[in-house]
Amino acid sequence: MQVSAPLSSGQQRLWTVSQLTEAGSAYNETMAFTLRGPLDRAALRRALDALAERHETLRTRFAVEDGQPVQIVLDETGFPCTVTDVTGQPEDKAALRRTEPFEPFDLASAPPARARLLIDGPEHHILLITVHHIVFDGWSRTVLLRELGVLYTAELRGDLADLPETRPYREYARAQQDWLAGPAPQPHETYWGDRLDGVPAVLDLPADRPRPARQDYRGARVRVSLGPHLTAAVKKLAREHGVTPYSAVLTCWSMLLSRLSGQDDIVVGVPTANRGGGGEYPATIGFFVNTLAVRADLGGGVTGAVLLKQVRAALRGAIDHVGLPFERVVELVNPPRSPAHTPLFQTMVAWVPTVHDLLELPGVAAEPLEVEHAPAKFDLALGMADEDGDITGHLDYAVALFDHATAQRYARYFVRLLEQLVARPDAEATSYELLDEAERREILAWSAGPRPNRRPGGLVERFTAHADAAPDAPALVCDGRTSTYGELDQRTTRLANALRARGVGPGEVVAIHSERSTELVVAVLGVLKAGAAYLPLDPAQPPARREAMIEDARPALVLRDDPDSIAALAAEGDPKRRLVPAGPGETAYVIYTSGSTGRPKGVAVTHHSVLALFDQWLDRFGATPGEATSAWSGIGFDASVHELLLPLTTGAVLHVVPEDVRADPAALLAWLREHQVVQAFLPPSYVRWIDEDPARAAGLALRHVLTGVEPLPEAALARFAAAVPGLRICFGYGPTEATLYATAHFDPQPVDRPAPIGRPLPGSRMYLLDERLRPVPPGIAGEVFLAGDCLARGYLHRPGLTAERFVPDPFAPGERMYRTGDLARWLPSGEAEYAGRRDDQIKLRGFRIEPGEVTAALLAVPGVREAAVLVDRAGEPKLVAGVAGGGRTLHEWRAALADRLPDYMIPSVFAEFDRLPLNPSGKLDRDAVLAQARASTAVNTVNTAAPRDHVELALHRIWRNLLLHPSIGVSDDFFDVGGTSISAIKLAHTIGTEFGRELPIRDVILHPTIEAQAALLRADEPASAGGSLIEFRRGTGRARVVCVHPAGGTAFCYLPLSAALPEDAGVVGIQSPGLGPGEEPLPSVEAMAEEYLRLVAPQPGEVLVLCGLSYGGLVAYEMGRRLAKRHPRVSVVLLDTAGTDDPAARAAIGPVPAAEFREKLVRFNGMYPGIEDAQIERYHRTYNHNRHTAREHDPGESAARVVFVQATGEDTIPGGDEFWRRRVLGEFEVVPVGCGHWDLLESAALPRVAELITAELADR
Repeated sequence: MQVSAPLSSGQQRLWTVSQLTEAGSAYNETMAFTLRGPLDRAALRRALDALAERHETLRTRFAVEDGQPVQIVLDETGFPCTVTDVTGQPEDKAALRRTEPFEPFDLASAPPARARLLIDGPEHHILLITVHHIVFDGWSRTVLLRELGVLYTAELRGDLADLPETRPYREYARAQQDWLAGPAPQPHETYWGDRLDGVPAVLDLPADRPRPARQDYRGARVRVSLGPHLTAAVKKLAREHGVTPYSAVLTCWSMLLSRLSGQDDIVVGVPTANRGGGGEYPATIGFFVNTLAVRADLGGGVTGAVLLKQVRAALRGAIDHVGLPFERVVELVNPPRSPAHTPLFQTMVAWVPTVHDLLELPGVAAEPLEVEHAPAKFDLALGMADEDGDITGHLDYAVALFDHATAQRYARYFVRLLEQLVARPDAEATSYELLDEAERREILAWSAGPRPNRRPGGLVERFTAHADAAPDAPALVCDGRTSTYGELDQRTTRLANALRARGVGPGEVVAIHSERSTELVVAVLGVLKAGAAYLPLDPAQPPARREAMIEDARPALVLRDDPDSIAALAAEGDPKRRLVPAGPGETAYVIYTSGSTGRPKGVAVTHHSVLALFDQWLDRFGATPGEATSAWSGIGFDASVHELLLPLTTGAVLHVVPEDVRADPAALLAWLREHQVVQAFLPPSYVRWIDEDPARAAGLALRHVLTGVEPLPEAALARFAAAVPGLRICFGYGPTEATLYATAHFDPQPVDRPAPIGRPLPGSRMYLLDERLRPVPPGIAGEVFLAGDCLARGYLHRPGLTAERFVPDPFAPGERMYRTGDLARWLPSGEAEYAGRRDDQIKLRGFRIEPGEVTAALLAVPGVREAAVLVDRAGEPKLVAGVAGGGRTLHEWRAALADRLPDYMIPSVFAEFDRLPLNPSGKLDRDAVLAQARASTAVNTVNTAAPRDHVELALHRIWRNLLLHPSIGVSDDFFDVGGTSISAIKLAHTIGTEFGRELPIRDVILHPTIEAQAALLRADEPASAGGSLIEFRRGTGRARVVCVHPAGGTAFCYLPLSAALPEDAGVVGIQSPGLGPGEEPLPSVEAMAEEYLRLVAPQPGEVLVLCGLSYGGLVAYEMGRRLAKRHPRVSVVLLDTAGTDDPAARAAIGPVPAAEFREKLVRFNGMYPGIEDAQIERYHRTYNHNRHTAREHDPGESAARVVFVQATGEDTIPGGDEFWRRRVLGEFEVVPVGCGHWDLLESAALPRVAELITAELADR
């Protein structure tokens, strides 16, 4: 006999998870023992069978009956046990020990428990017992092992085992479901709803890899041990503060999570036995455990002792409400969900009972063995036990996210926090250090660049040295004209003397307003020779910005190259060189950057910093005397300093890139080849362009390339280097305040990751610090602070702002460091990886988004050449992707990313370009990307929620019957509109009944929208229009509303209207014949009216309201005209249906081209995922056919009552009311509605339309 019973709430969740192929063996619970002594194998097998006979959970199967998962208890007994002799076969023994726990269970057809006995000698065995968590928990493990020993002993002696009576687990499951159906849960629901209100969507732990789109259950573990001394100290601390050792562990774990993630709001999963307040099921094996979401607030600078009390209070509150199953808590709180991670929390802390001395077999010593199987049910799970005075255990981690070394490091941090909590409970919890002294020294060693190698001479001295040594050598090539070092020296000397004559000298600033020309180079060198600092004014910048810069900088003089003011001023100067030595602390140049307040700020950079930058370059790459280098950058971009002055101070030949070449990467590369340029700066966008086809770089003479400014894939840099023999690349990072770049990554490798920002340059320092200005551990994002030789003097004339951003260096007394506002994290190699801006962290729907991860996923999509990700914060924040290449619809973009990213990281808007737009500095033009994104969404798309074909409509009906949500759209997430794991099971079952094919529960969970589920169902079904008559609602009365398709042919746009009409009214839609394969359209409006009336089959005494939007009104009117003669209870509602008696206007109604029609289809949300070109063609043909029939049709006079609903919005069609008034013989009413033509069935106009139709139903 079989007994069927409902599942408990916990079982429902595990059964649902078991349907996911990714879960596999994740919920297998394995116990391993080495058995030494004379084991009676037959007695052991009989004892196992007796266990299965005693505990019905061990002989339970799981199935679905009428859309509900149930547990079926079988009469058959037996505990599967496989015996394998591995004597003398150590490799086989090891393999079986390793693989046995990973074998998944078939819960529908096989027992949920098994054993394997390995024979390793006459008196040496290994016993592996594996049970699925759906019938098992920690308490059950103790019961199973103790009872196995008792039963084995009884078998040896031939006695009956003395064991207490066990209650069936199914009684607990039924009792729980009955309890949940009553009023008792209400106080618990109130507690959990309040306690977890606004809970974070996900804990953002620093991981070694991006989170996969689907949770990956593969795991591993590292050992954690407090040791006897710390264990004793923790117990003492717990006693003194009135908490348990577990509370102390949980407190430090929460502290660790907060420190790692940078989040103060921490939720941790805590498992509890939950076997009833009176211990009703002490001897039952089953899945009783409930998991509590324990929330702690770690903000506010509280002490460790206070935090202990807060966590204890949170834990006690949770335990007081343990009766409400975790699954019900999730449904109640309804946090943003994703198949990428567990809801509410992603880490757990469990107090695991020891298994030592639990299995007692007479004459046999049973010792527990380590089990390698460590599935990752969560991102991190800490399991601890008190064994012989040592709190010890393990940290399980998801290998998809973390490396073994990272997990070990986190385990060390946890122990270190416990040590500090014990030692300093009254200290502020945030003062506890994660790093020990050795780790801190290592991080600080990474933070400092090598000792610099200083070269003699300043910028001017280095230039003049080459002018004196080789005056006839070419120095500058610009606009086809070559200037020698001697000529350049003479011109710049004259200009310097002329400037001095006008009072310009050290401490002064001279502004240079010049195109990229010979005059610009003369001006820069002339100002430096005069001992002053130059301020570049880029003519490409807006005049207002240039004026603001001049007003702020207060320059001594403004040099302009038009008309020849620089040359004219130089002509006034004395040709005799009079050097004005510039001290290393004097300002060399001032470059303005955008300020957060909108006011530009001038960064004053010293000669010392520029020389340090050049010297480190020369140490690594060497000089290129006599060889060509290029200058690409605009003069307002600090890369121009490197491009202009490094060549001229090292004897190279500076070639200024012509303006007509700068903006075209192909033209630039051709120009570089032509001039045999060996050293260049290239903006990141050009590197990405080269990476599309590295052969584009063939023939280049480049040996040294500087790039940076924006993130780049390291593999792209490596491919570029490989394509040009001998090329070396410097990927630099640093703001203007750090002299172009302060850190660099050299010699990139072909690895799939963003290029690191590298290590500090010689003489410079880069600190990654937390909010207390402490070095952060590897992998954790900290703010970037820069110090040393790279540092600018400060902001010109802005001492307050300088003091705010250039702060004291706590690691080098007396020195300063610059607070960049950038975030970065240390890699294990000692290099740093950029992690975005501190003030521009992206957080949507509670999820923190890493733009780099989204960009990498976009670049992996076939055809995508460039990608950028940013947030549009105008209105409701949206994630925007700017992409070049791989043109797709929104649905196609989402589908392309679905397997690469968690759903919450997929952009909602995609702006497509031929090339991503850039600003004059070669950086991404963010404003242009956002403008394009807004333009692409500004098109007033309609029908965004309603089904678009019969598959989506059928699914919509199923969802509506299962869920209580008032309105459901095709893109709504099942769980956001009230779906639960149980209703997901029902949904899968009902879909199978409706469509005749199974949609696995896995697909329901991983594809939780009507749109996505319909795409799966269409994949196995031939295209079909589903018939011309669609029943939106059957109704219970004697009234029906008939909705006739617009010109597009489908009637799904009426679904929102049907939901707004009285429930007793039936609502049907009519679609055009011709939408399905092999169908032919009806030849005229008259033929349609006749056929549609046949389909509707009006009944005597039935009230009929015929309505039609736009073209549909023509057919509805004709139907009413014919029907009014024999059916008096009919009225017609025309929804802004146009008409004209002008022959020329009618003749102008022609076919719409295919491209224009596709745009309309996108606008009307008709391009559902997976739509075939043949279906689009049928839509197009139907649309043009209906336009043709409208042109040929002249509505006749009608006796039916007609209501003309006229849209009075921006796209109002004039004259419609008079057109119909001339034809209606019966009652005629015009109702204006303030909306656009296509908004009548959406937005605020819908209730008004529903009200009018409802009135027609009542009046007839």
